[in-house]
Amino acid sequence: MRFVDSRVVLAIAVVLGACAQTTSRDSESGSAQSADAPGQMPTQASNELVVVLPKASGLVGGVVVRSGSRDAVVLDKPYAAARIKAAGKVQPLTYNADLAKKEFSETLTALPVRPATFLVFFLKGVDDFTPDSEREVRRIFAEIAARPDPEILIIGHTDAVGTMQYNDQLSLQRAQRVRENLTHRGVPASDIAIAGRGKREPVVRTAADAPEPMNRRVEIIVR
Repeated sequence: MRFVDSRVVLAIAVVLGACAQTTSRDSESGSAQSADAPGQMPTQASNELVVVLPKASGLVGGVVVRSGSRDAVVLDKPYAAARIKAAGKVQPLTYNADLAKKEFSETLTALPVRPATFLVFFLKGVDDFTPDSEREVRRIFAEIAARPDPEILIIGHTDAVGTMQYNDQLSLQRAQRVRENLTHRGVPASDIAIAGRGKREPVVRTAADAPEPMNRRVEIIVR
């Protein structure tokens, strides 16, 4: 058997024979991308089952399943499924939620852990954490410790107060402060990359030189 993660939603394709063409579609943009290589003709399926599993949040996007140029079925609800029969006909159905969790538990466990993103915030004009962010760093360390081979990207930001050069330096200092905090807790420095973006990417748009606590932040992406 073969299992496929659609990346847009978690779609498990159980292949009992040859392959079918499966297309994933982002439910927000409506764009579609074929799972087959560019220019490759869709192959004929003998018996394939595609099941859409919800994300941890319960949300799903959408998956288009078709065999050749014949039937096409849109799967955009949790546990929606389609079976492609030997003749190429696509049969829509709804998979039992408990059965899906049981049958695909080994596959779901083997999938790569999804990236986790955290934000920590800083006091005005310095690289000191806000009190709440001190606690957030402990949560970040716990997430890193739970991953077998983590990669961490730390990106510093500032608000609009001060010159571009000043904020570039301050944002990098904030990223360095987070890295030092993590390395002191035992995270290898070689696992961490840092960058400073200054005031170029505010989450809250403000006038020039206006202070904004939400923009004085560092993003930590753990893969």
